[in-house]
Amino acid sequence: MRGLVRDAALILTAVLVLGTAANFVPGRRLAWWGKGAEPPKAGSDFQFIDAASADAARTSLPHVVVLDTRSAAEFAAGHVPGATRISFANVEAQLTPALLAALRGADAVFVYGDGDETDVEQLLAQELRRRGVTRPYVVMGGFMAWQGGGLPVEGGAP
Repeated sequence: MRGLVRDAALILTAVLVLGTAANFVPGRRLAWWGKGAEPPKAGSDFQFIDAASADAARTSLPHVVVLDTRSAAEFAAGHVPGATRISFANVEAQLTPALLAALRGADAVFVYGDGDETDVEQLLAQELRRRGVTRPYVVMGGFMAWQGGGLPVEGGAP
C-alpha cells in the first residue's frame, strides 16, 4: 500500500511540474483546425443558413456562388443548380484567381456538404474569409436538407 501511495504521489508531482512548465513554453500555431490556430467561428468566419433561405437568396440575388464539398460521385449524382464542386483537401489548387475574384464579387457565397456534419464546410468558409470573401454561409443539413426540402436539384438520373 505504501508503494502505491508513493507511486501515485510521484506521478501527481510529475504531472504538476510538467503541466506548469508547459504553460511557460511559447505557443506554436498547431494546425488542429485547418491552417490556423483557431477553429472557425459562426458570426465572424461564416453564418449558418437553412436550405430554404439559401435557395430563396440563390434565386433572388443577381450573383450567387454555391460551393459543394462532396465527392465527385456524389456531385454527379445530384447537386444544387449552378454549384461548383470544391475539395477542401485540394483547396490551394482549386482557389484560382478567377474563382477567388468571382467569390469576392458575389452577393452571397453558400457552402454545403452531404449532411449535418459541417466541419469541412466551416473550414472552407474560414479559408474563404481569410482570402477576402465577404462572410460565406454554411448550409445547415447540407445536400440532404436541400433534397429533403424539395428544392431544385441538377444532375443525376432524370
